Amino acid sequence: MFPVLSAHRPPGEPSRQLTVGVFPGAGNVHLFHAVDSGYFQQAGLEVNVVQVVSSDQQMAGWNDDDFDLMHTSPDHLLRGLLKRDPVAVRAEGMGELAVHRRPGAPLPTDGWAVDNAGSAFAFVLRAVLADVVGSPVADDQLIPVGGTLQRFQALPTGAVDGTTLHPPFDVLAAEQGFPRVGGHLQVAPDLITNVVVAPRVAATAWHTRAYVEVCRRSTEELLASGAPGIEAALLRHGLPEASVRAAVPGLLGPAGLSTPPEVTLGGMEAVTGLRRRFTPDWRPACPLTSLIGPGQGG
Repeated sequence: MFPVLSAHRPPGEPSRQLTVGVFPGAGNVHLFHAVDSGYFQQAGLEVNVVQVVSSDQQMAGWNDDDFDLMHTSPDHLLRGLLKRDPVAVRAEGMGELAVHRRPGAPLPTDGWAVDNAGSAFAFVLRAVLADVVGSPVADDQLIPVGGTLQRFQALPTGAVDGTTLHPPFDVLAAEQGFPRVGGHLQVAPDLITNVVVAPRVAATAWHTRAYVEVCRRSTEELLASGAPGIEAALLRHGLPEASVRAAVPGLLGPAGLSTPPEVTLGGMEAVTGLRRRFTPDWRPACPLTSLIGPGQGG
């Protein structure tokens, strides 16, 4: 039985339905585990997980009130495109963001798949190529393709030469002949890669606090169970065995599930620094602390 939560559903309050927008990937294993184990139901939440194919789709869904919550890059909070006054209420790790390319040294003519040329994953790619292999990328080398799944699927088509991936897509890409070039821990080690976002007006509501607490406890349970428990959770949710095998090392490694759940100012400053490096004229529209939800590390 899942432990009793500190964020209780108020007496007489009906179950709360929540639609959550996420990107495909094994980094959602704690969310899958909580849904499939009935932990959200025990907390009085009916959670519907919707997978998106791009950050543009996710942000449009947020702005159209399609999502009550979303798991996304904290960089999206900086872009000034999100309505409904979003704040980050939990930090999460999905494993290291790694750049993979077809065999051989990067070339000035390479085309690099990105979700959006102005997104954090694109900035990670550019930083890795500039700092790790000394091959800076020009704007016209970036090819918008979509989310990580779509970028991974584009690699064997020959339409692009490389991209930024996370577990399990990084290992699967290497197995298909696209070796790793470098990762975000080499160029921006303090970067927060993923956060749970809620509207500011709902950040302290019981359903948001219960959702965040279930995510935290589900993650702790998986970490305590180790590789066998994580593998079982991913298989139970329907991921192919090859993907499960490829995902586990990254989820248990640096920037994986053991990432502290607090959204800190230092972590947000790392996100800001990466954006400012490649868009020098950009300045945040509001203090970074205002993007951090209540009860976080600050």
